[in-house]
Amino acid sequence: MPIVIRSRPVGAECRAAKVYNETIMRIIPIVLPTPYPVGPVNAYFLPGPPATLVDCGPRTPEARAALEAGLAAAGIGLAGIERLVLTHGHVDHFGLAATVAAASGCRVYAHAAEVPKLALDRSFIGPMRTLLAEAGFPASTGDRLLEVLRRYRDQFEPVAPTDLVTDGDRLSLADGDLTVLHTPGHAQGHIGLWDGRVLIAGDLLLEEISPNPLVEFGPDGARLRTLPALIRSLERVVALDPAVAYPGHGDPLERPAARAREVIRHHEAREAHLAAVLAERPHTLREIAAAWFPGLEEMNLILGLSEVLGHLDLLEAHGRLAAERRNGVVYFSLAA
Repeated sequence: MPIVIRSRPVGAECRAAKVYNETIMRIIPIVLPTPYPVGPVNAYFLPGPPATLVDCGPRTPEARAALEAGLAAAGIGLAGIERLVLTHGHVDHFGLAATVAAASGCRVYAHAAEVPKLALDRSFIGPMRTLLAEAGFPASTGDRLLEVLRRYRDQFEPVAPTDLVTDGDRLSLADGDLTVLHTPGHAQGHIGLWDGRVLIAGDLLLEEISPNPLVEFGPDGARLRTLPALIRSLERVVALDPAVAYPGHGDPLERPAARAREVIRHHEAREAHLAAVLAERPHTLREIAAAWFPGLEEMNLILGLSEVLGHLDLLEAHGRLAAERRNGVVYFSLAA
């Protein structure tokens, strides 16, 4: 999920469109409620054939009712879905996937990097505890985080994709083809769908908030550099210059490239601010997060830490970050 900290006012150059479709392909938004601070999530129905659903919302009675009502308004039932495409493995986007697959027998498409999330893999717990310890948190913080994650357990079921997709793959529909774009950053296996003019963007590009570069770990337990990856994905949107983007949350974006540039500038400004902070004295990850996002607790704590880690990673990528370990805690400073 994107972090719900408003990092900027809505820019005039990136207004949302109420009704917009510059494509022969029919894209029908279905807005689904969620119990999360981010608010409603968007699913998209593409009539096809094959009848295709992009994302499906969390596994709650309210989201399922809204999904079924939206599909009924488009003239189809849940059982008629033939293909479900998951932009990424966050609960607000895939929680109902197993339900949709069981009701319809549809094929489920996702990127291979999202399979562990979709399968409820818990291998991230050890590396996350290590990260929290190195940030200066007590062991009890990891315990509380696990308890929060358990609360989400009822809002999704594990699902195994039938089809793994990667960058450049094409999904055929009766009224045109969609190209899969691998756009990592918010999630390692995040994908978008592109028809040459219109982008179904998932959580890569949102109007009101900046997508969170959520902390992730590779199979070896090493932390992935998610914000640099997100910047590269946003630069790809700038290069493609879509006519409109259909995001995972909120209304369609009329000028996606302008919004992508705006988000990139936001992260550049945050990187510069962090450099000024670290030039004063060394800081722990916990100290920076507490200053930037005071009062964050439990799951929101991970979102805040992810944001700070992302900007540390940008400094590291630019050769401007130094780190030293003191009694197991890592202190960051600006490199000479």
